[in-house]
Amino acid sequence: MQNIHIILNNIPGELARFGKLLGENDIGLEGGGVFTVNHQSHAHFLVENGERARDILINNGFEVVAVTTPLIRRLRQEKPGELGAIARALADKSVNIITQYSDHHNRLILITDNDTLAEQATTDWTA
Repeated sequence: MQNIHIILNNIPGELARFGKLLGENDIGLEGGGVFTVNHQSHAHFLVENGERARDILINNGFEVVAVTTPLIRRLRQEKPGELGAIARALADKSVNIITQYSDHHNRLILITDNDTLAEQATTDWTA
């Protein structure tokens, strides 16, 4: 699985155009979201084939910022404080979380500034 980061035009229907295009090309979204800051919409979605999604999106006028392999972890949903605990484990190793969201299987998707240290720091939450 790969995380694809896209800048969407901040206009009505842009997410619909994005989703329709990927659907027409048999690319499913396994989790993600859109976050708007200062009128710029950043979308992060989990896809099976990030390079293929990137090519399709670029060829249709979308701005693709990056395709990365995320760190995928599973929080114990029944245990309050799990997000804080995993974030603390990362902070203790000086790892910064760039993006965090969940997929359709209730797994935590993390984009960090140091994947090697992040992986080592979060073995207790291996998916």
